[in-house]
Amino acid sequence: MTERATGFWERFQQIPRYYIYLLLAAVVIWQILFPMPLPIAPSRATQGVYDAIAAVPDDKLILISTDWDASTQAETGPQTEALIHACLQNHKRFAIMNLQPPMGVKLANDIAERVAAEYGAEYGVDWCNWGYKYGFDNVLIAMAKNIPKTIGDDFYGDPVTDLPMMKGVQDISSIGLVIEITGLAAITEYWIGLIQGVYGTPFASAYTAVMAPGYYPFLDSDQMKGMLVGAKGAAEMEVLVHRPARATVIMNVQSWAHVLIIVLIIVGNLGYLFARTRGRQRA
Repeated sequence: MTERATGFWERFQQIPRYYIYLLLAAVVIWQILFPMPLPIAPSRATQGVYDAIAAVPDDKLILISTDWDASTQAETGPQTEALIHACLQNHKRFAIMNLQPPMGVKLANDIAERVAAEYGAEYGVDWCNWGYKYGFDNVLIAMAKNIPKTIGDDFYGDPVTDLPMMKGVQDISSIGLVIEITGLAAITEYWIGLIQGVYGTPFASAYTAVMAPGYYPFLDSDQMKGMLVGAKGAAEMEVLVHRPARATVIMNVQSWAHVLIIVLIIVGNLGYLFARTRGRQRA
């Protein structure tokens, strides 16, 4: 009897890896097909982004710089979508632009068109796309002094001055908030150094999870009003705008996978403790 019990607990510590992988795959598939949502509580950093959007005066624009591409789309795509929901729900006009890489402005435009259709928002009146502008610091320096001249044509090749929402927009004082969405390092430093730091323009950001830790000093110093961190930040913003979407699914699957791992760790440790106890009793 003792030998059987001892063998049983020892086997608990030596579960074959492929069983664990199969269990993990089963949990992922289960939560994709039959989701059981776990609660998502918005962090202070995410709440800061939402509050900054809501605080933008009605006579100013929100500028969303979508500096991401397909390589980070799993995180930055849902971030962009949730932020556009936040802008439109708060009746804030916004413009999309892109400094690098060029693909980001097209991907973001597709998202904006789809989300805007849900609210009946009109291009050129409620939102617009300034397109890809090459030059980093030169673009930001020039744009701060003269937006229409620097931007020139929009994403579709039409003069931005022809857009109704651009009437009265002259310089950086017409921008109530800049939101940087990126998977690339160093672009934030341009916005902080040339726009936020010089003109005091409110600034918020959204990063891939691996990038975000390096930017908390900007958040703590209030140079950033808020920050979305990876898919988690996107899911938290989806909660705030009451639009659960892809990021919520990602985080729910990830959370249940973590639950499984925690359970396996507990089971493995219990197996070790019981096996050791049985071994002492037998000795």
